[in-house]
Amino acid sequence: MNQAHYSIHPATLREICNDDEAAERKIAQLESVGESGDAERISWLRIAGRLVEAEALGWSTLITREGATGAHQVMQPLPFGAVAASLRLAHVLHWMERYSEAEVLFLAALTSAETEANKNKASNAALTMVAFAQQHIGKMYFDQGRFIDALACFHKALAIRQELKSPMDQIESTLQALETTKALMS
Repeated sequence: MNQAHYSIHPATLREICNDDEAAERKIAQLESVGESGDAERISWLRIAGRLVEAEALGWSTLITREGATGAHQVMQPLPFGAVAASLRLAHVLHWMERYSEAEVLFLAALTSAETEANKNKASNAALTMVAFAQQHIGKMYFDQGRFIDALACFHKALAIRQELKSPMDQIESTLQALETTKALMS
């Protein structure tokens, strides 16, 4: 039985699943563990194309993390504890091509992570979130054809990831995004 995993499509920069049945098993397994599996489940629902479910769970998680109201109003400023939830939901909205809504969440997450990083210079967690925000904002700009803006975000993400000595898959993902974007611009 295959394990669910994904790769990044070289032309679209989107995650693609290796095995749809394995992904569905992974989603069911994450649902069975309850709230502790929700963060990863949002990502797998998105990758599996179950965007409406991913959005609903994303809002629920963001509300639980006190990053939004029940009426889906994003808290300003966004609490640092809600940054990851905001990024996950923004990523779903991006894939739904609801770019303005995604951008609000992405930028709220970026601002919160940058504020936390500035307050606590030793916070690798905050800088890691800044890098994730930059990477995914860049991917959203990429999908909108805003390649110069995407490149700027990817360069920022790469600099942070290299400084932090982030896992190689994260650095490689950013390098791939830079390469793909530059190729489309030439």
